[in-house]
Amino acid sequence: MTAIALSHLTKSYPRQATPALADVSLAAEPGTLLALLGASGSGKSTLLKLIAGVEAPDSGEITFDGRSILRVPAHRRGAVLMFQKAYLFPFLSVAENIAFGLRVQGASRATIQAEVRRMLALVELPGIEHKRPAQLSGGEQQRVALARALVTRPRVLLLDEPFSSLDPTVRQTLQEAVRRIQGELGITTLLVTHDRGEALAMADRVALIERGEVLACDTPRRLFERPPTCRAARLMGVTTFLRGELAGGWLQSRLGALAVCGPSPREGRATYAIRPEQIRLRCLPGPNALPARILAQTFRGELSEYVLQVGDATLRVQAFQPVAIPAGGELFVELPPEHLFPVCDDEASSERPL
Repeated sequence: MTAIALSHLTKSYPRQATPALADVSLAAEPGTLLALLGASGSGKSTLLKLIAGVEAPDSGEITFDGRSILRVPAHRRGAVLMFQKAYLFPFLSVAENIAFGLRVQGASRATIQAEVRRMLALVELPGIEHKRPAQLSGGEQQRVALARALVTRPRVLLLDEPFSSLDPTVRQTLQEAVRRIQGELGITTLLVTHDRGEALAMADRVALIERGEVLACDTPRRLFERPPTCRAARLMGVTTFLRGELAGGWLQSRLGALAVCGPSPREGRATYAIRPEQIRLRCLPGPNALPARILAQTFRGELSEYVLQVGDATLRVQAFQPVAIPAGGELFVELPPEHLFPVCDDEASSERPL
């Protein structure tokens, strides 16, 4: 098991106005899976390339188990990079594809045969040694690519959105398989993804990346329930932020006075947030319930999404129990105090705050 530490990494490209990475520091504990979550162009894949040795940082340090790897050639780092596409050799059989790295290392024929069988069993594809990649489904190709990546027993596994081109059912099955295999082998793994659900389901820890910066890094549950800043909260799907004056457990915002509870910042200017699925729709008034009008509603299967007019503000709400009120109708929207949480306001928004 290998501990990875990234310290003050910076990387710029000639025709980019801003750095791809700006003073990034991050750590992955031995044998854990760390997900790098962010939008396209945020710098996630650049981080993997620096760790793999495909590219070099402008400044900063990368260590495996406390030792710098910056001067270690890519092929000697023990870091294997797996991409969105399987990139199998089409003219080789499955067995030959998996064995490729072992042949380069000079392994014996008996060792190669045994390891190929072991890896196919691990990825749950026994008996397909003689098939060609063209005979496999997309999910099977990715499993073979995973077997090829793991057969040389790397210190670090780097996954660059390996499931994004698969249909949802196959994607979930492969996510579960990778998580199981990663846990069994104890390989320290970094997963790049823009899919929040994927990161939450697979990772031991999640790092939120935006514009080359690490906004936050924590366990999936803590990041989902209590992201520390506005920018981090937006990446975790939060859309409602209330800014105002905090005094005596009450926040005076554009929407009026709202009760808050739990640990709170100092009294004075404060920003609170609430997840869209924790906002409640009611037909009758009550504590922390504000009059609202339905502007639009969308049925999304297991939940319904509402756009509400509250005073001069607009709120987005996700409700598992839809209300029988059409667009244009009026109701009350409740912001439960136990679900309002303080966040550090780290964005200069031009929008008028709630």
